[in-house]
Amino acid sequence: MSGATEVSTSLDRPLRDVDWYRQLWWNTGNFHPKAKWNEATLPYALKTHVTLDEYIFQTDKHNVKGLWEWENETVRVIKLPSDFHGKSVGTIVGELAIAFQAVRYTLSGVTFSEATTSKTHGGGKEPDASLTPSGKPPVTSGGYDGKNKPWPNVVIEVAYSQTELELKKKVETYWLSNNRVHDVIAIKLNYTPDDTVPTEMTAWHYCVNNRTAVGAFTPIMYEFGTINRQGDPINIVPGQCVINIPLGCIYHGMPKDFLEIENAKLRQTMKEKSDLEAENSKRKAENVKLKAEERN
Repeated sequence: MSGATEVSTSLDRPLRDVDWYRQLWWNTGNFHPKAKWNEATLPYALKTHVTLDEYIFQTDKHNVKGLWEWENETVRVIKLPSDFHGKSVGTIVGELAIAFQAVRYTLSGVTFSEATTSKTHGGGKEPDASLTPSGKPPVTSGGYDGKNKPWPNVVIEVAYSQTELELKKKVETYWLSNNRVHDVIAIKLNYTPDDTVPTEMTAWHYCVNNRTAVGAFTPIMYEFGTINRQGDPINIVPGQCVINIPLGCIYHGMPKDFLEIENAKLRQTMKEKSDLEAENSKRKAENVKLKAEERN
């Protein structure tokens, strides 16, 4: 294609009414109530004979990153817009940002990205969020952008309207394919069509290092809703379910001596901070003592 991207958005009505209203999401970005998306079976084929460039143009234009995916010239709806989905992704990214606050603006820093489209042969998918070491070097080929951009080391995927089967398929057959993502946090919230708060929530921590002898993934599962997968009530307290991702996974692809050098720098920074706080406390105590003596 040359020049501006042109996308087919015909609004003819040879379809059933519900199908025509569903096509509006692709054509105009209108998530129309008459489309009855809550009755649709996902993944839903929204548009065929679409190039990857056209797909990226439409997802940017209509701000639907993470809700559609492109594969072999077909655009499919894989998730529906939801406050539960958006808030869950935001909360997870917020917690990760707090965890990396101490190394912000250092070589150990990481970059958080929202749903940006990856480009592979025959496929284009977006994670809900991802984490990449800021200094991760480019790759020679087959990168996130189809060229040299490095793949993120951690991907976040949250499924609400999407089924658990489709969630795991995307994680295991796409993100964790050879030389792509190292770790994935996948979360499934039970779908409630009436928008009541989900009660069953499950998380899986995938790591490419955790496999069976025949290569099958063995993710660690966490249940953190108000009921478990058998329907029994559970009571999770803060700090009970902690997903631990080793530094070697987070900084996978960085130079071999990177962690050793950066850990030494971090220890020195923390020591200097501690020494400064101790010195400030000492001076404060001396000032209090001096003022007490002056009053006497």
